[in-house]
This record gives sequence, C-alpha cells and structure tokens, in this order.
Amino acid sequence: MVYFKLLAALAFFIATSYILGIASASCNGRDVCSPFEMPPCGDSTNCRCIPWGLVAGQCITPRLASVAKRIEDHPNLCQSNEECFKKGSGDFCARYPNPHIDYGWCINSSYSNNYEDSSQNGFLKMMTTTL
Repeated sequence: MVYFKLLAALAFFIATSYILGIASASCNGRDVCSPFEMPPCGDSTNCRCIPWGLVAGQCITPRLASVAKRIEDHPNLCQSNEECFKKGSGDFCARYPNPHIDYGWCINSSYSNNYEDSSQNGFLKMMTTTL
C-alpha cells in the first residue's frame, strides 16, 4: 500500500514538472492557447489568442488579413451584441474575463427569451388590468 502511494506521488510530481517546464507559446499559428490564461500567448505583445472554441484558440498575429476574415466568418465570435444579431447565433456578446482577448462569445440570453415568452402569453397585459 505504501509503494502504491509513493508511486502515485512520483507520477504526480513528474507530470507537474513536465507541465510547468513547457515554454510559452509562439505566435506561429500552430500553438494552442486558452482565452482564460493571462496573458494567453506568453509575454508577446503582438500575439493574440483567437478563440475557435469556448475554451481553446490559436496564438496568431492579429495583423494578418486571413485572421480578420476568420473572425468575421466565425459564427460565435463577436465584439458587440449587434454582431451576434447579425450573425444569427445569439442575442448577447459575452466577453471573456481576460483583458487580452478582444472578442466574446455569442450566447442566447435567457432573460430576453423569458421576456418574449411572457409578452406573448399576455402576462404583462394581465398584470396591468388587475392593478
């Protein structure tokens, strides 16, 4: 039993030392980053993490024209609520909590959905007639 605990502790220390020893990401477009890391692409000031998923993205130089087109074509990346309406993928642009990420993720707001449902049922009209 003691050997098993020592073996598990050794495996844990080896795994954490490997993870901590990984160098920061370069801005070559092949490195994966997380929009929740601060800063997401190492210490590089001209490299940005462009999300392609909710929790993963790529370290890319934002000055490339292909990056701007990729962001424009992505159905969930947004910079404003109006952009979500235009793309048809939500009604609210939820920004990442990281100040190094210039984009958010389009989501459907449950508040607006509940408001639309209640107004269709005549709920608000019923409340004003009873008062």
